[in-house]
Amino acid sequence: MAIAKNQDIELAVKFMERAGMEVSQEEIESGKFILLKDDEHSIKGMIGIEACGEFGLLRSFLFVPEAHSQVPALFEAMLAIAREQGVEQVFLVSNKQQAMAFFEALQFIPCLREELPEKVKDSPVVEKVCTMKDIYFMSRHLSVLKA
Repeated sequence: MAIAKNQDIELAVKFMERAGMEVSQEEIESGKFILLKDDEHSIKGMIGIEACGEFGLLRSFLFVPEAHSQVPALFEAMLAIAREQGVEQVFLVSNKQQAMAFFEALQFIPCLREELPEKVKDSPVVEKVCTMKDIYFMSRHLSVLKA
């Protein structure tokens, strides 16, 4: 696992497009992404976080089925980055109903759009996803390490 660098952006965009997601290079550049790669440096999973002050927005949590066993470590690496950035609560917005139980297993709880902090609501990612059908919101509080 490694934090995505500039040379990874094109590969990350292609990985997301293969998963049926529309994404721009600018969207990748605006967040912090962790990539899960195999020995041939092919992306097998990715997760991103967009910092919105003391809040974070989960972005592009994708993985291929054969990488399923590595997903918890990928997720924990993202949480570590979020904590380092001072994030106290992570939100997600999704239209993938089948993923809700998965997120609940990762300690996310459902929330309403009205409960989103303004900093999160104003994210272009939230605005874009909110145009889709059957979306839902979830959040998870983080225990932030104090220095």
